[in-house]
Amino acid sequence: MAFWNRRKRKRIEEEEALLEQQAREKLDALREQKRQARNEVQEDSEEETSEKNPDLYEREVVKPVYGDDRKRYVTDCCEAIREAEKQIDSIRGEYQEVTDSLLDIQKIDRIQGEERKQLLDYGKNIVRLTRERSQYKNRNLSIPEAVIRRFEPYEDDLVDEIKRMYETENYQKLIEGDLEKLHQEKKKIRHEKREIVERQNALKKLAKLLIFLIVSMFALFVAAYYTLKADMTFPYLATVLLAAISATVIFVESNKNRRSMTLADRKMDKAILLLNRVKIKCVNNLNVLEYGREKFGVKNGAQFEQFWNEYCKVKEYERKFRENTEQLNYYCDVLVTLLRQQGLRDSEVWTGQVLAIVDNREMVEIRHELNARRQILRERIEYNEGIKADCVKQIDQLVAKQPEHREEILKIVEQYSKS
Repeated sequence: MAFWNRRKRKRIEEEEALLEQQAREKLDALREQKRQARNEVQEDSEEETSEKNPDLYEREVVKPVYGDDRKRYVTDCCEAIREAEKQIDSIRGEYQEVTDSLLDIQKIDRIQGEERKQLLDYGKNIVRLTRERSQYKNRNLSIPEAVIRRFEPYEDDLVDEIKRMYETENYQKLIEGDLEKLHQEKKKIRHEKREIVERQNALKKLAKLLIFLIVSMFALFVAAYYTLKADMTFPYLATVLLAAISATVIFVESNKNRRSMTLADRKMDKAILLLNRVKIKCVNNLNVLEYGREKFGVKNGAQFEQFWNEYCKVKEYERKFRENTEQLNYYCDVLVTLLRQQGLRDSEVWTGQVLAIVDNREMVEIRHELNARRQILRERIEYNEGIKADCVKQIDQLVAKQPEHREEILKIVEQYSKS
C-alpha cells in the first residue's frame, strides 16, 4: 500500500512540476510581449516628446488691468484651484489603491513556513483548475446544441430509444423485402394469366380450324358418295370419331384453362390483400421512424448512437466542469481567507493574479507595473499641486499689488471656497 502511495505522490509531484513549467513558459511569453509593448510605447512617447514643444502646455500669466479683468482673473484662478483639488482627490484615491497593492505584495513576500507552503499549494491548484476549466469550455464536439436540447428531456430513455430506432429500421428492411417479394409474385401471376389467355385463344383457333376441317370433310364425303356411288360409311364414322375426340380434348383443355384462370385470380387477390396489409405496416413503421428522427433530430439509428456517445461526453464535461468550478471556488475562498489573515487590503484581486503567487517573476512584473503607475500618479499630483500653488500665489500677488481691492478679491475667493 505504501508503494502505491509513493507512486501516486510521485505522479502528483510530476504533474505539479509540469504545470509549473508550463506556467513559467506562458509567463515568459507574456513577459516578453509586455516588454516589447513597453519598449514600443517608450519609443512612441520619446518621438512625441521630441516633436512636441514642452512650453505648449505651460500656463500663461495674464495681469488684470480693469475691474472686470480683475474679477475674471480671480475667478479663473479659483476655478483652476478647484479643478486641481478635484484632480488631486481623484488621483490620491487611485494612488492609495496602488500603494495598498504594493504593500499587499510585500505582505505576500513575507509569508513563510507552513502558510507559505499552503499559499503555493492553493495557487498551483487554482492554476491547474483554471487550465482544465478552459479545456472544458473549449471542447470540440460534433453534436449540435439543438440536438443536446432535444436529448435532455429524454436522457434516461435514450438507450431504449436507440434500440427502438434500430429495431424499427431493421423491421422496415424486412417489410420492404416482403413488398418486393409480393410485387414479384404479382408479376409472376400476371405472366401466368397471360399464358392461360394465350392457351385459351389457341384452343379457340384450333376449334375453329377443326370445325372447318370436319365440315369440309363431310362435304367431300357427300360429294364423293353422290358422284362415285362409293360407300362412305367408314370415312364418315372416322370423321365423326375424330370430331368427338377433338371436341373432348378442346373441352378438357378449356376447362383446365378456366380452372387455372380462377386459381390465378385467387392468387392475385391473395397477393393484393397481403400487399395492402404490408403496405399499411410499411406506412405505419415509416411514420414511427420519421417521428423518432424528427423527435431527436437525427437521420438514422447510427447517427443517433453517435450523437448519444457525444451527448454522454458533453454530460461528462459538464459534470467535470461543475466539479472543477466547486474545487476552484473552494481554493479561491481558502486563498482569500489565508491572504486576509495576513492583513492584505484587497485579497480577492489575487485570485485573478494567482500566477504571480506561483511564479516570482510574474510578481516582479506586477510590482514593476504598480511602481510605474504610482510614479505617473505622483507626477500628476505634483502637477496639480503646482497649479494650485501657482494660482494661490497669483491671487496673493494681486492682493499685494491692489490692496484697495482686497475685500472684493477675498469675497470672490470665499464664494468659491464655500461652493
